[in-house]
Amino acid sequence: MSNCYGMYYCAKQAILDGKEMTSIDKLIHKFSYLTHVEFRFSERYHGISFSSTMQGDYHGCRFLDILYSHPLRWVPQLLPMTDEQEDIAWEEAHRIEGSKYDMLAVTGVATGIGIVKPDPDKYWCNEAYGSLVKKSYGWGDEFKPDTQLPIDTFFYIHRLLGKE
Repeated sequence: MSNCYGMYYCAKQAILDGKEMTSIDKLIHKFSYLTHVEFRFSERYHGISFSSTMQGDYHGCRFLDILYSHPLRWVPQLLPMTDEQEDIAWEEAHRIEGSKYDMLAVTGVATGIGIVKPDPDKYWCNEAYGSLVKKSYGWGDEFKPDTQLPIDTFFYIHRLLGKE
């Protein structure tokens, strides 16, 4: 059994700590206090994280070793997985690694406009994270992380895992 995690970034706490928000954090923060999400692999994969971001030089899907040294800024969600499920997540992360960031889709979701269709070749954080989770657990099309804010995904996954 592998203990993977969804690591949700709490912009509200970061503000209290004096950290500046990115423009995307500011946009999402208007509707949710959780503004970003990372998939954190278990120790089998050295706790490496995966997501899509505009931070730094990435501008898309990437692996990153994150220390999560500010525990109040990160809300962990346990994703209990078999080794096989985690391996599926690992393969999916490698499949989409290097994909560009979907700025139009995140803007549409964050503002609630809903008229912007996600680009099938681009990902924003919730979409990249959700892709790994969806593939690992074998969830169908009822789970649509490309159309949800990170906080909505947090509660959706909580409900689904609570039923298993």
